[in-house]
Amino acid sequence: MKPLLKRVAKRFLEGDSLVLPAVARQMLFVRQCRRDAKLTGRVATDLGLGLFEVSKSAVLPTSPSTLFILAGGASVNELSSENFNEIRKGVSVGINFWPVHDFVPDILTTETDNVTLASSFLNERLASPAVLQRPPTILVLRTSWPPKRDVLPTLPSEYQGRTWVYGRANLITRQEANLEGDLSRVLRLLKRKRLPDAILPDNGSSVVRLTFWAIAQQFKRIVWVGVDQDSGHYFWTEPPVPAKYENAAKVAPRVAGSPHSTSNSDHRPFSNDVFLRALAKSAETSTGSRICVGSKRSSLSDSLPVFEWK
Repeated sequence: MKPLLKRVAKRFLEGDSLVLPAVARQMLFVRQCRRDAKLTGRVATDLGLGLFEVSKSAVLPTSPSTLFILAGGASVNELSSENFNEIRKGVSVGINFWPVHDFVPDILTTETDNVTLASSFLNERLASPAVLQRPPTILVLRTSWPPKRDVLPTLPSEYQGRTWVYGRANLITRQEANLEGDLSRVLRLLKRKRLPDAILPDNGSSVVRLTFWAIAQQFKRIVWVGVDQDSGHYFWTEPPVPAKYENAAKVAPRVAGSPHSTSNSDHRPFSNDVFLRALAKSAETSTGSRICVGSKRSSLSDSLPVFEWK
């Protein structure tokens, strides 16, 4: 497409005063989902893993009304044993480096395109007796094609039949003025099961993808635990670093004072600071699902309610 036509098309797609541009963005998003679904299916088949069915609840051990998404922010260190008992009564999903924590959630997610020091560390944690006593379901974000087997977690036999591959698709708009409206339309598609079943809407963030999954599962309350979106430490790097986190802090360090990696839009359509707030607002108005943060330390607590721990 010639540069002039590209500019005209982009200007049309980002129009916020007419219905037609919004419909066009939705159609393009659905087409993008279908394309990624095909690729995700190929990746899953090649790896010999199951294809994750977003609309089904086969991975859920129970059917409670609250989902806890467990991230890496330092506010996790505030949680008491009573708080974790409350999390156990719901459904819990630990993202990325969560396995360094003693608490074993119902589901763990993994995404990477590179082999790092943290990779072998996580493999050890996933194979530890403490985790294998009650092995979680593993959700693997599809790799590029051909699949990069060396970047995937090395899982013992206990995870056989418990590991699933899923894909992702970003929204089309790049204009903040269009974001809430487009999110509402995507959420309605998701609830009506109009999207390919292995695909979750995205903004380059595990928290975003798992929140969409929670809404597809009709959870009425979603709690973002450790989603601090600030310049502070991870829970395993917060001083004084406990002995149990010393190795984790070495292989996955973080220098306090720098913005969270998802706070910029260099590798995603929007800063997550913007996207998460818009998602929470759209989720409640469009689906009735209420999103809370787990601590007032989260920078998102200026616009999201803080969960009331019992």
